[in-house]
Amino acid sequence: MKKIIVSLVVLLGALGILLPTAYSKDLKIGYVDILKVFNDYEKTEEYDSKLEEKKGGIESKLETKKGEIEKIQKKLSLLKEDEKKKEEEKIEKEVREYRELERKAYIDIKKERDDKMKEIFDDVTKIIETYAKKHKYDLIVDKTAVHYGKKVMDLTSEILKIANKDYKKK
Repeated sequence: MKKIIVSLVVLLGALGILLPTAYSKDLKIGYVDILKVFNDYEKTEEYDSKLEEKKGGIESKLETKKGEIEKIQKKLSLLKEDEKKKEEEKIEKEVREYRELERKAYIDIKKERDDKMKEIFDDVTKIIETYAKKHKYDLIVDKTAVHYGKKVMDLTSEILKIANKDYKKK
């Protein structure tokens, strides 16, 4: 009885080792450099330029505000003591407004950027999923998880081509 159980365990163990190996030969696997797709995606490039434009406008407003503060500071040395105190209070108020404007602007830009990056990442993920289903891939992984992979398994350029083509259609 013990011999039968031991034989059965050995047989099941051998099958457990052999079956995944036999099955893996039928797997269709690819990898994608997500970072490259993300950076070279026309939607990302377009959004980055819009964000830089917006950031430039904010920086321009901040520079104007900074100029006003510096102008008031230069006048301080020419004023009498009681006028000087009023101007110092005005400077403190302007500095607080400047810092608040700066803080709010950068928080808004960061939030907007994060939202857009999530949207772009979701686009790329959806494209990869659609591609995998259409071409019957069992597994597509990010290139950062691949230590070695044949070049024919690299789907980056195909995914990027599809992403940019789809974006132009929209």
